[in-house]
Amino acid sequence: MAEQNSGASTLLRGTAILAASVTAVLYLLGLLLAGLAVSEVGSGTNSTPMHHCVYASDAPADAQVETHVVRYLPVHVLCRTTDDRMFNSQVVPSWLNPALAVSFAATVGCAGAAFVQADRRAAARQAG
Repeated sequence: MAEQNSGASTLLRGTAILAASVTAVLYLLGLLLAGLAVSEVGSGTNSTPMHHCVYASDAPADAQVETHVVRYLPVHVLCRTTDDRMFNSQVVPSWLNPALAVSFAATVGCAGAAFVQADRRAAARQAG
């Protein structure tokens, strides 16, 4: 019985580590995409405002883009128009933030379950 609990605990810890790694990779991917888009601003002809904002598919009609704002949680780049309307530049793929949330929730859930299982094993060792 102790071997089965040990295997399950190891599996939970391994899954938590994998989920944490996926979370870190997804977050870094989002930061990389946002950083690359922002780094293009200010270098070259027609680089300001950011071309992702000017040519975004959900940009308001007849809107003049003034600037952009980078948000780090959730990762995205917002474009601001001269009349203070904001819209998403779509620099970061739409699937990235939901995947980031799911992987973070899996990390917390698996780590919590691993701690509970380890606590139960320790209590069983003391009792028996």
